[in-house]
Amino acid sequence: MRHAMTDLETWGTRPGSALRSIGAVTFHPLTGDISSRFYRNISRESCERAGLEIDPETEKWWEDQSAEARAALEPDQVSLASALSDFLKWWETNNAQFFWSHGASFDAVLLESAYRACGMEPPWQFWNVRCCRTILALGNRKPDRKGLIPHYSLHDAQSQARAVAATLRTGIKL
Repeated sequence: MRHAMTDLETWGTRPGSALRSIGAVTFHPLTGDISSRFYRNISRESCERAGLEIDPETEKWWEDQSAEARAALEPDQVSLASALSDFLKWWETNNAQFFWSHGASFDAVLLESAYRACGMEPPWQFWNVRCCRTILALGNRKPDRKGLIPHYSLHDAQSQARAVAATLRTGIKL
């Protein structure tokens, strides 16, 4: 599969913000079939050592999120560099080409900023970035998160990929 839906949980909303987790799936954009999953929790300390920042407002926002979402971010934390390296390997192993996310100015931009902070290059080309939020808005659809944990990046990536496929199958009516 050449399409990868990626979702981040972060400590801020601007480029240079620390990452909490990376979740991604490869998917078929018409069927919604998911063939591979990726998930890593990232240690806050490693992000700060790389020069990434913690936004106090986002830190406060996290306190108001569900216990399930917060708990999902705790186990098996790895360093930022390790998570980025693992994502690069996953990307290449799955022959991914298109970087999808829920918003053109967030996930790709923050993840690229993290790669650069670690002296690495992101594995996708900027012209292959795709925005699922645009497609979903045009199709008047939202991701179906029933039975999933909101703000758990793997679940968000899965629901976004399935929503894109459902929208493309039914067509977009302007």
